[in-house]
Amino acid sequence: MRQKFSNFVCYKVLIFENLMGIEDFLVRIGEFIPFDAGFEDDKLGIQIYTEPKEIKQVLIAYEVTSEVIDEAKNYNADTIVCFHPLIYHPVDRITYDTRVGLLISKLIQNGLGLIVCHTNFDAFKGGTSWLFAEKLGLVNLDFLVANPKHSGFGFGVVGEFQQPIAEKEFLELVQKVTFSPLRWCKGKSGKISKVAIVGGSGMGFAKDAFQLPSDAFITADIKYHSFHEYNGRMMLVDPGHWEMEYFVPIGLKNLFENIFKQEITFFVSNIYTNPVRYFAEIDYNEKQKFLVVNKKGER
Repeated sequence: MRQKFSNFVCYKVLIFENLMGIEDFLVRIGEFIPFDAGFEDDKLGIQIYTEPKEIKQVLIAYEVTSEVIDEAKNYNADTIVCFHPLIYHPVDRITYDTRVGLLISKLIQNGLGLIVCHTNFDAFKGGTSWLFAEKLGLVNLDFLVANPKHSGFGFGVVGEFQQPIAEKEFLELVQKVTFSPLRWCKGKSGKISKVAIVGGSGMGFAKDAFQLPSDAFITADIKYHSFHEYNGRMMLVDPGHWEMEYFVPIGLKNLFENIFKQEITFFVSNIYTNPVRYFAEIDYNEKQKFLVVNKKGER
């Protein structure tokens, strides 16, 4: 199903005079990556607001875990900015016997705020899919689908190689970027030139990629029957969800440092959060963990 863009509104929470409060922080971010450029059913902006305070140090993480909260405290961070929302479905109780309840409690106990920049960063020219495309060496990049509400924003990316490459070379390149086993189906030919990409779960945009037409479409969480649908018509490649987005925290840090200059200190989490494990002769998880701990998500 095609996603709709967000109607997110950044509500006033607190006003500081000459201090960087959470309202100022969100407004400044929104000038570069508007929250209503994301999907309307996404959970963006403030998720946890504990107390009025000046924002001085921020930890940027892919998603929140107990270890990420400990890391934020070690950095003396005031706030965590994460890519994946912690609170997505309605929370009817906060208890220690659920993952979300436990993490909400721990954030509040430690006085940490939580802000989400997710599909609004996806929609940014230079966001999730663009960063992936650059890692593959694609050129002539453009949005796969333009955002009707915000000029210069959209979803997904389409680009091309300077010269067509063989399927095997293409798959080796994707695996080199993601350090992951790949699920894929054959395309219409043995050569790959034009490639469409949607980071994360993007099969709702497969028809857009096909109509271009694209030789290959890279996204995550592809269902078995979708491989059947496009087999022999357009190559589908699924490297995994985390694997397509692990570099996002560094991308956010680069953006935020450009926005805030020296006003705020930003740290990137080095906690490996991927819950998916692989049973194979190659230890993919150890290779992925190396990417995070050693900050290998940089351009």
